[in-house]
Amino acid sequence: MEIDEIEEKRFRKRLMGFDPGDVEPFVRDLTDELGRLKEENENLKKDIQTLDAALKEHRDREKTIRAVLISAQKSAEQIKANAEREAKLIVSEAEVKAEGILKEANNRIIRMEQEISEMRRNRIQFGARMRSLLDSFRQILDDDGKEAPQKFEEKQDNSEQP
Repeated sequence: MEIDEIEEKRFRKRLMGFDPGDVEPFVRDLTDELGRLKEENENLKKDIQTLDAALKEHRDREKTIRAVLISAQKSAEQIKANAEREAKLIVSEAEVKAEGILKEANNRIIRMEQEISEMRRNRIQFGARMRSLLDSFRQILDDDGKEAPQKFEEKQDNSEQP
């Protein structure tokens, strides 16, 4: 039933009926209250529509945020996995380089030890030659130079033979 119908509604008068002076103000009050309730109802419907739209918007945002969070989490996991792989690769490359450096250092040590051994042999040979030469000179000085040239040549021949 509409407000207009209530306002236009007229009652027949009867002998023992209601007093129109009481009914009409009551109908007006009822019409006013119904109008106010109808307006309030329309406002509430508008509020519900606004809230529904806002709720839908919030739900859409929530879905978007969830999707972004899931994507960010997947990206973070992928970045972490890539970083771990890269770290392992760097460590293994460093280990290979370290092994190469150690091998080269060991090779240098071996070469240096060989050089030192060769130098010791040369020093020993030089010492032996020098002693031989000094012995020859001493003998020359002791012999007064009589047989010196011949003995010197013999000593040189003997010292050159290993």
